[in-house]
Amino acid sequence: MSPLSSVTGAAALLFAVFGSQAWAQTCYSYGMDYQNGGSYFINSLSNDAWTFVSQFEGCQTDVANNILVDPNGDELQCTNTNLTPNDVDQMSTCPINKNALYNGAWSVLIISNNGNGDPIAYERDFSLTVGPQATSTYTPTVTLSATTTPLVSKYNEDPVFDESVLTIAATDVTSTTTQTDTTVLAPVTITSPSKTLKPTTTVTPSRVTNTKTVIIGTITSHKYTLFISQTMKTKTATCKTPTQQPNPDPTCKITPTLVKAAALETTTATSAKFRRVVDRRVPADRVQRIAERKARLAAARALEKRAPDVATTTVTDTNTADYVTTTSTSTAPAITLTVTSVTTITSTSTPSPVTVYSGKTTLSVVTVTATTPTRTVTRFTHARTVTTITRTTTVPITTTTSPAASVTACKRLGGILS
Repeated sequence: MSPLSSVTGAAALLFAVFGSQAWAQTCYSYGMDYQNGGSYFINSLSNDAWTFVSQFEGCQTDVANNILVDPNGDELQCTNTNLTPNDVDQMSTCPINKNALYNGAWSVLIISNNGNGDPIAYERDFSLTVGPQATSTYTPTVTLSATTTPLVSKYNEDPVFDESVLTIAATDVTSTTTQTDTTVLAPVTITSPSKTLKPTTTVTPSRVTNTKTVIIGTITSHKYTLFISQTMKTKTATCKTPTQQPNPDPTCKITPTLVKAAALETTTATSAKFRRVVDRRVPADRVQRIAERKARLAAARALEKRAPDVATTTVTDTNTADYVTTTSTSTAPAITLTVTSVTTITSTSTPSPVTVYSGKTTLSVVTVTATTPTRTVTRFTHARTVTTITRTTTVPITTTTSPAASVTACKRLGGILS
């Protein structure tokens, strides 16, 4: 026999003795919705069965036995999951509802003979916070659009009063007083010789004041009101799926009692050295095992809390009286008020001379009544009107629905509906 044949035969014998395990691909498990070292919220108002999702890589065709371990160390056997194909979500359902869970450190044990490969025994530790789902109310803020109009006063010194040049009044209206004052002088007396004396006296009545009001325009101010229209929309909740945890599950620190874990058995068999899970000491004392598990979780609490259940749901307030209103103001072109001045003219009236005749005969004094003096006061004013303008804004009220089929499909993916 040649040396080459001897080497080849030895290799074949070695493979026959140990089988393919020496070169077998390692089988790993990964947590999806609940991952090792994570912290999660559970809705205590839900009576759904508690489930978890795993993915496997490099495993043989077989199933994994799944065991849920509560904070007191008690075990619950969950449904089995397939080890193949690779990176496919496998959901296990446990015989406990969410409303029966409680705060503390929980674990999932994944045990399998892995077909013709090396047996596996993995432990996924996580912490649960159990409580009722809270509801947060969102109150919308609505905007009222208002328009302000600047007001400008323009004074025209044209002495001619022409109402056609007036425009719409603006703010405090400029008012010009127009008056005519007439001063009546004493009559000049002329004496001429005559037989008849005919004295004349002019009496001027008291001045009468007339007031003239001119409306030069109408100022319209706006009062704004807001009408809130609500539109109802319905959307289907979307499933947010988790990403595979970066590291596979660690090997078991807990020895299960419900199933036999070949990977945890102590053996001196030659093939044992090819197993990925090597012999190690597992604390026999249950209290010690629980204490160590809590310590491992406490050390991993730096991870951000995740939420297989949504801790808080948000709804939109439908009572429009609660809405906060803000005002957005824009500026319109200015309105100009033009007031034309009316000039006050003072005139002097000189009556006709009074002729006094001297002579033998003196007649009675004749009293002449002059024209009544008048003063005209012109007041400019404007009319005011208030127009109510209603602005309408629409607030969408969205209701999220979660069909049963969507809930089931999302749960199998290890996701959360939101």
